[in-house]
Amino acid sequence: MKLQAKVIFLTVTVLIIIGLVSGDLMLYFQRKSSVRQFEHLAAALVGAVQGSLEHAMLTGERQPVQDAIMRIGRAEMVNGVILLSRDGKITASSNVSRIGEASDRQEILGTLASGEVSTWTGKQNGSGEFSVVSPVLNQTECQGCHSPASAVLGAIQVSLDTASLDEQTRQQTVFFVLSGWLALLVMGIGLTFALRRIVLKPLLNLADSAIRLSQGDYTARTRGRGADEIGMLARTFNRMADSVEQRSRELEASRQELADWNTDLERKIGQRTAQLAALNAVITTVSQSLDLRGILEAVLVKILSLTGIDAGVIHQLDKKSGRLDIKVYRGLASGSVPAVTKMGQEGIWGQVVESGQSVAINREPDVFKAAGIEGDKGEFRAGMILPLKSENRVLGTLALASYQPDRFQPELARLLQSMSDAIGIGMANAAAAQNLREMNFLREQLLEKLISAQEEERKRIARELHDEASQSLAALVLHLEDIADNLPAKYLAEKRRLNDLKERAVQTLSGIRNLALELRPSVLDHLGLSRAIEWYVKDYLGKRGLEASVDITGPKVKLSPNTETMVFRIIQEALTNVVKHARAKRVSVKLNLTDSRIGVQVEDDGQGFDVDSALSGIAGQKSLGLHGMIERATLLGGTLDIRSEPGRGTSLSIEVPYGRS
Repeated sequence: MKLQAKVIFLTVTVLIIIGLVSGDLMLYFQRKSSVRQFEHLAAALVGAVQGSLEHAMLTGERQPVQDAIMRIGRAEMVNGVILLSRDGKITASSNVSRIGEASDRQEILGTLASGEVSTWTGKQNGSGEFSVVSPVLNQTECQGCHSPASAVLGAIQVSLDTASLDEQTRQQTVFFVLSGWLALLVMGIGLTFALRRIVLKPLLNLADSAIRLSQGDYTARTRGRGADEIGMLARTFNRMADSVEQRSRELEASRQELADWNTDLERKIGQRTAQLAALNAVITTVSQSLDLRGILEAVLVKILSLTGIDAGVIHQLDKKSGRLDIKVYRGLASGSVPAVTKMGQEGIWGQVVESGQSVAINREPDVFKAAGIEGDKGEFRAGMILPLKSENRVLGTLALASYQPDRFQPELARLLQSMSDAIGIGMANAAAAQNLREMNFLREQLLEKLISAQEEERKRIARELHDEASQSLAALVLHLEDIADNLPAKYLAEKRRLNDLKERAVQTLSGIRNLALELRPSVLDHLGLSRAIEWYVKDYLGKRGLEASVDITGPKVKLSPNTETMVFRIIQEALTNVVKHARAKRVSVKLNLTDSRIGVQVEDDGQGFDVDSALSGIAGQKSLGLHGMIERATLLGGTLDIRSEPGRGTSLSIEVPYGRS
């Protein structure tokens, strides 16, 4: 709703409220005045009846009272007059038929009881009626006939017709309403006109100017010359509009400057994003493989596709000869390939290798002609040669060529420099990976030969101990026993010493046999891995008082001797560690043979240990036994997993494929 409508509505509402309140008050007081007139009239009529009643009391005649009541009852506006006795019975009435009736109206009974005047209004024959009941008091002159104990002798009721009062009230209401509405209409029109001229019109002008200002018309101003609040508001608005117009000009200039700066920034960000995406693509390509030739082929294709450069060549520097050997190329004419296959340290390539700095050729196409380099689509007009470095050491060069002159500007040159650095790192990583592979292969071969030689030496020593030392000691035991048996009885002391020597020889023989079995158990060679493990666990752990269990599952298969020996040595080392360090009471060994793999699990309930500390040597010297087990599993192409915590026991798991030696 607009302000003008709101003001008119508020004005009319206020005037209506004032009119209704003032009209009601006027009608209220007018009706109250009319009612008071009725009361005075009724009191006069009651007085007339009471005068007749007093006269009748003095003369002792009642008929004059009835005549007076009949006469008064026939008067205009009088509906009836009743004289009631102290007990509420009608003794005289303008309506003769009611004489002798008893009245039960509460107002009448109240007057008879209290001696106070009562009034009420009601309806009689569809017309309004106003009734007054006045008590007849027991005065001094009346006490000759009536007992002084009774304060009220009776009552007089006069009922007046209020039709004339209602009609008067209706006429006055119509008059007041019409005159009031006319006055309100005149006042409303005048007040509305005054408010519109004084308040609304300036405010509407101000609102219109504010709307124009909000819509971008910064020249909008309003008229306000008065010294009142509206004039002050108009002047304040104009000053604000001046400030807004000034700020808008400044803002527009700043916005344009910001737009230009933002456009330039977006362009630079776009270029930088594209460069970073290209660099990331090159780095990703470099990091996807450690195969040098594969890396160089993929990365050259990626660089040419991302930058739109027409041709490229990657050379690797031969450290021995000092020449650049071509690795990959794209976009060269077939006749140019021999010219770039092997390049010396002369010319631009030599400068790049020597200085480690890039060289851009943007307007010297003769350089390519002199080197015999030509594209598969014509002569090159621009080119760039970049060193491929790692740790400030030149490993090769990246040469790029374009058919467009001035192709290699500083921004592109910086991107290509970053790409060449990534390629250099990739080349270094590939070379390091190749060296590592060769070293690991050599190490595995040496380690395998060492372990094989070690096993052969153990087998030889075990065989010699069994075939020579054991037999010699067995013969010595027999000879000592024979000598002791053939000595005469008098050589009892010598016989006792010979028996002691024999017992020592027997113990030595037993120790040699155990040592031979530790070095190379014959059961491993004759019955295989499963039986060897079962025998060793029960023999080795049983002699040391540990509760041991062996569980062997899977098909019976014939493994290679090397695999059996390696797996057996791992289990042997694990059980040795249990006996030496674990302080365990129970040990379980599980061997599971499948169609392609060997699975071994060794568990104990001992004191456990920190695996990482043991393997890294944090707590002291490194555990050579653990590393030896890991090396043996690795040589077999398998894995060894050790899980342990202090106080929680140890679990060792091995998985080895078949047939690996």
